Amino acid sequence: MQTLLSQIKACFIVADLPARLDHSQQLFNDQFDAQALKRLTQLALVLLGGALLLWLVAGYHGAFHLLNQFTPRLPATFWQIVTFMGDTTFVLTLALLVGRRKPELLWVLFIAAIYGTLATHGLKTLFAADRPPVALLAGDYNLVGNALRNGSFPSGHSFTAFAFVSVAYYFFNGRQLRRGLLLLGGLIGLSRVMVAAHWPVDVLVGGALGMLITVAAVKTARLSPIGFRWPMHLFILFLLLVADLMIMSGHTGGYPQAQLFAKVIAFTALLVFVSEYFLPARKLRSS
Repeated sequence: MQTLLSQIKACFIVADLPARLDHSQQLFNDQFDAQALKRLTQLALVLLGGALLLWLVAGYHGAFHLLNQFTPRLPATFWQIVTFMGDTTFVLTLALLVGRRKPELLWVLFIAAIYGTLATHGLKTLFAADRPPVALLAGDYNLVGNALRNGSFPSGHSFTAFAFVSVAYYFFNGRQLRRGLLLLGGLIGLSRVMVAAHWPVDVLVGGALGMLITVAAVKTARLSPIGFRWPMHLFILFLLLVADLMIMSGHTGGYPQAQLFAKVIAFTALLVFVSEYFLPARKLRSS
């Protein structure tokens, strides 16, 4: 019995969590990257400018056929996997991979999710824009996955993808890595047009919102230390685990061909979570 108690006390989640969170908060406050936030803001403004220009020149539906016509060039499975990477459950599951090492990332992502939910769902309700399957005749476009109908503006998947990419952009250095992250976000956004779920304007605005809200989330997280307290951290972890288990239970967001890929990622994230939170704690590192 005594040995069992000693093992439980040695678990990171019991013994070292408060110290890890304090260390994380200190690093987060000391390593403020104003330049990264500036670049994200500039990129968001470029996307918004592109959306406005496209709307003025070609209308709300502009450039859809120009892009969507190339959908058959790649397998439907590819587009389903890429577009599912913008699903909220998938992004939250990915966050489990870095939860222990970067608790500050979870806190920023949590705030961005709250802001983003209010913004995107508010705009969807306000504009009530029809999606391509409603506005276009059957056979006039390439559809992959389920035919979605309402709430086209802005793209929620594009917001989610760019929010996660922007959070990772802020916390991970390296020019090539950051470029890769932005390209991934762009590919996920493009996939929403290729599967006929959104118009290009939806994607551009959704991506811009993801970046701008991430900037706001970073600044909010610096003002509120509650995310570095163990009850809130465990609550966020609980939400991430729910998302992970949803995928493990078969959630595909209407893209069944992405299921195997999603389950592999979810299972890997679960293993990482268990190993990093419940195996004997390791000494804190300075970075």
